[in-house]
Amino acid sequence: MRETPEEIAELQRMFDAHLARANPYMTAIVTPERRRTAEQVVRYLEGTRHVAFATVTPQGQPRVSPLDTLFLHGRFTLSTDVTATRIGHLRANAACSAVYLEADRIAVVANGTVEWITREHIDHDEIHAAWQAPYHSDLYTWGNVILFRIAPISMWAYAFHPEEFPASSEA
Repeated sequence: MRETPEEIAELQRMFDAHLARANPYMTAIVTPERRRTAEQVVRYLEGTRHVAFATVTPQGQPRVSPLDTLFLHGRFTLSTDVTATRIGHLRANAACSAVYLEADRIAVVANGTVEWITREHIDHDEIHAAWQAPYHSDLYTWGNVILFRIAPISMWAYAFHPEEFPASSEA
């Protein structure tokens, strides 16, 4: 877990704010006992995961595709080749979303905008190293790869069976 206490608190505020604005339909499904805490989420999302990543075309048509991700410092970080269609979408419109889900078991949703992690970015070296570990190779050797993360505007997390995700004091 790379998150600081401040980052976990920020993530929790984002979860709480989103659900405070949620409509009755959502709150009937994402009941208080099914809501996951920021600490539970960062613990659960350690390691490589896969998300459905969404962008929009210049015409406003939604597009979704699978991508691997690392959840670092409370944010989904992703990589892909710069020639990928999604990169063109993001350059035209920075809006994006990602959802990590396992059927009804758990969902973690982020809506926001792209933040490019160039080699000059202050967090680049840490993120780059984190991506090397699970793949045992430098992602820049895979092609013309670009790193990015979602700067979230809203996030929330849900588990149908919350007992499967114990609070930290129970872990």
